[in-house]
Amino acid sequence: ENLIWRPERTGLDRIGLLDFQDAFVAPRGYDLASLLRDIRRPVSAAQVTRQLARFAAATNTDPAAFGAQVATLGAQRNLRILGVFARLVANGKPRYAAFLPAVWDALMCDLDHPALQNLRRVVVANLPPPQDRP
Repeated sequence: ENLIWRPERTGLDRIGLLDFQDAFVAPRGYDLASLLRDIRRPVSAAQVTRQLARFAAATNTDPAAFGAQVATLGAQRNLRILGVFARLVANGKPRYAAFLPAVWDALMCDLDHPALQNLRRVVVANLPPPQDRP
């Protein structure tokens, strides 16, 4: 929903991004984490790997450090989203419950990163996974 197609442009300029993350300055991997783990558009693991490598190469960033950064940012983002959606459900907006399993799955993908194993143990021990699966 935040991507727009601009057919009058050429190359990568044909794709527009309408997502300012509340107009905060964030680490360079935040928008990529948001795009690759957006529950509205599933992205294959192979595609995630390709895009992380491509972005790291284009920005002259260490690929391993960048992968850890994106996983960390994705985990933070999805933990926040789980909290927001749980609050919305508790406040009488049950339609958000349908999104919880996909957000949980995205969180678990990020928590698979070796740098986040301690956080994964804490999350799994303290947060119940969504019960309702589509």
